[in-house]
Amino acid sequence: MSVVIEALRKVDWTEKHILVACSGGVDSMVLVQGLLEIGLKPDVMHVNYGLRGADSDADEELVADVARANGLNFQVFNCPVELTKQSGINLQAVARAFRRKHFQQWIAQSPNHVVVLAHHANDQVETFFLQLYRGSGTFGLGGMHPERGQLIRPFLEIEKTDLIAYAIESKVQWREDKSNATSNYLRNLFRNELLPALAIDQPELNQHVLLFMRLLREHQVEVNERIREMCVRWKEKGELNCTDWLNLSEEEQVAFLHAIAFPLWSRNRFTELANGRTSACFLVGENEVFKQDQGTIGMQQSTVDFPWDFKIEKIEILPLTFDKWTIYLDADHLSGELYLRIPQSDDRIDSVGMEGSQLVKAVLKDFGIPLNKRASFPVLTDGKTVLWLPGVKVGRLALANAQSKTILQVSMVPFV
Repeated sequence: MSVVIEALRKVDWTEKHILVACSGGVDSMVLVQGLLEIGLKPDVMHVNYGLRGADSDADEELVADVARANGLNFQVFNCPVELTKQSGINLQAVARAFRRKHFQQWIAQSPNHVVVLAHHANDQVETFFLQLYRGSGTFGLGGMHPERGQLIRPFLEIEKTDLIAYAIESKVQWREDKSNATSNYLRNLFRNELLPALAIDQPELNQHVLLFMRLLREHQVEVNERIREMCVRWKEKGELNCTDWLNLSEEEQVAFLHAIAFPLWSRNRFTELANGRTSACFLVGENEVFKQDQGTIGMQQSTVDFPWDFKIEKIEILPLTFDKWTIYLDADHLSGELYLRIPQSDDRIDSVGMEGSQLVKAVLKDFGIPLNKRASFPVLTDGKTVLWLPGVKVGRLALANAQSKTILQVSMVPFV
């Protein structure tokens, strides 16, 4: 029995309604064929981002042909060009958000609706080194889980070479994305250059890393059990006891943020609120987090009509053009950690192209932001300085330039 079929048979597929996310590449095409081989009839979903012209259409056509030939339900989603062509966006983040929206629509139908993804051992090892590079802790370094909620990844212990061997033996057709051969993205740099170089002297590198990641994920389970009741309370009531938060270890606080799908930068904001800084209220997506009178932190949906997500990533070179939806900061000129919050009465911003500073509330008024939206408009700060009013004004005090050693690209990516 091939390792592909062995891995698929380990999953309990009983009464599952399966959706396979299929790009047309070897990994996901093997996943479709393997599920067919063990007697399952998954639905198949393909996203056409339209980024590679005729090649993108050929990917869609191959997946559609295989689905039709095997009597499988097939769905294709075309990503709107206005999402992928915006200036200054994180293209990979936008594509990921677009896919996830459709995953969520599928799994929302019932607890038995699952999305099956073809991530494999090489993807997992790349993820480990990417997270290590970004300074992640236990939860980031643990990588992807074989089963998490209604997402299933059965190939995480299988090397890509095994998937290719199965594809050749089973005469599976697939298409190569030529962009994977370039090292323009950080993940591709690890995949194509850095990890192969490390494997020359350590051919068992992948297995060593995978073992370490399994141990980290087992540790995650233990930590998650300790914070389970706090997470349930937050998800059901939007409430967190300040004393409980302050008594958590740093690792447990990070685990809590992972469990409630909050960004890591919000850890310091929770601590500020728990210690009594009522002015430290902040925004996460469409939610406002704030201090309540009874020694608790609460959350409510923000009244701001601002359907954007907050992204930070390191880049090597400044772009040639700029816009008000992305800001490039010199990390060495920041006073503290970056975060979003609502405006405070004395906030001022030193805007690009202007001398001196302006009151933020006056800037928002002059820009035409309605009165009922100004009080909850997102403000980017490093704890000391207002750096950015997304889409309105860019502050000049910590902007990156050609001499900056560490450049942070901060962008507002649309929820889709």
